[in-house]
Amino acid sequence: MKQDQVYPKIARGTFHEQFKWSLWFFGFLTAAHIIGLIIVNITDEQLLGFFVFSTHSVSIFLLVCGIISVYVFMGLFVQQGVTRKDSYLGIAIAALALTFAVTLISLVLNAIEQLIAGSMSLPLETDVTNMFEPAAGWFAAACYYYLNMLTYYLVGWFIGVGYYRYGWLIGFVFVALAILAISINGYFWGDADLSSIIPLIPHSPADASPVIAVIGSLILNTALLISIRLLTKRMAIKL
Repeated sequence: MKQDQVYPKIARGTFHEQFKWSLWFFGFLTAAHIIGLIIVNITDEQLLGFFVFSTHSVSIFLLVCGIISVYVFMGLFVQQGVTRKDSYLGIAIAALALTFAVTLISLVLNAIEQLIAGSMSLPLETDVTNMFEPAAGWFAAACYYYLNMLTYYLVGWFIGVGYYRYGWLIGFVFVALAILAISINGYFWGDADLSSIIPLIPHSPADASPVIAVIGSLILNTALLISIRLLTKRMAIKL
């Protein structure tokens, strides 16, 4: 009899738990955005729309989720007899699903905000130069948002694996590598100008073509996934 695959169950369990965290997170983030709208309305200023406003906060949230996934989920699963491969696959699938979920939530909340803005005056800034700005098209903006948020989850997972496997001292090396990965990702999307540091590097690929930025981001995320798999393949689990 063929044995049932374990990693789908791991993926569902991990996603379900972290999705609950995301609901709490978006509750606080929405409250902060409403308070911000009230404040800027009093001061006659403007605030970014929720989709753009949420970018940095969501990226930090997913970074933390990635770090926690090692200590809360992976170690626990392996202790219960789940193979490292199944744990890795389950968490990887959960990361893809969670990133999709937070992207969808951001889109829905932004759409609700726009509907409200259509019936009443809200102090929202519309002239924004940002790769995630819906002016380029909702589908394109959502894809860019998704790829960037996924990078932060994988970077957090990478940091967590480094600290878990090698301890805090070598863990700082993983933090440095993670900062490099985030800088490279920012370069792809026009948020970091590496050409000012390394003259041989051209200006941001996003300035030339968003397609190049997407390909660069996909390559970076694939490299992170491969690195995490190699690091966790024979990683000792702490009891």
